[in-house]
Amino acid sequence: MSETGTRKRPALHVEEIAAGERAGAVDEAELAEIRASNAAILAAHPATAVAAEVGRRADQRMAERRAQRQRTMWYGVPTLAAAAGVAVVLLREGPAATTTPELSVFGDMSQGESKDGVRIKGLASHLVLHRQVGETAEQLRAPARAGAGDVLQVSYVAAGARHGVVASLDGAGVVTLHFPAEAGGSTALQQGGAVRLAQSYELDAAPSFERFVFVTAEAPIDASRVVAALKMVAPFADATTRPLALPASWAQSSFLVEKVLP
Repeated sequence: MSETGTRKRPALHVEEIAAGERAGAVDEAELAEIRASNAAILAAHPATAVAAEVGRRADQRMAERRAQRQRTMWYGVPTLAAAAGVAVVLLREGPAATTTPELSVFGDMSQGESKDGVRIKGLASHLVLHRQVGETAEQLRAPARAGAGDVLQVSYVAAGARHGVVASLDGAGVVTLHFPAEAGGSTALQQGGAVRLAQSYELDAAPSFERFVFVTAEAPIDASRVVAALKMVAPFADATTRPLALPASWAQSSFLVEKVLP
């Protein structure tokens, strides 16, 4: 028995058979029925009207997207302007910090910052060392070379950091706290260039090296932790460069002075 004789086939199957896309036979009655259905659909929904409706809906979606982008831009512009205004206020607010160190053979060692304490782009907190040579001061470049009896002046450049500790470790494993003067002292830093520490430092006969470290943070620092961290690295062969075991939020830098025989 044929397929048409057993059940009513879907119109889609009939069209596919007529187009050669499906196996089977199609009689004229089925084809006539399909043609009549297509004609009724086209009469109810003319192609030109359908195309116009599709275009209208596409234009409407594009207009909605443009309106959304415009709203986003208008909301964003005031926010950027407000942020820029805050930046200007922060840069100009507050009195300018000044540093008035005592006059000495080391003279004016300010460097790395403008006089009002504004940090130069890319500048990090660091130490500056000078060695007294007769009536003058020689600035050292790390790694520097110096010998027992040399008098060094240590200065720090805060570069915006609020608190700091300066200490040193020598080749004999001895740790010296330079700033603050004692473990419980204030660690607040001055801005405005290189700030000379109150006391100069005379190198002793300890062998190998003197490593000066500068640890900075935004909040007060427990100087005893820096001293303890330096003592922990003393036994290691790389004590001159080994990072100190301190909180990650505390920045640390070193200035190495290599000891030379007289």
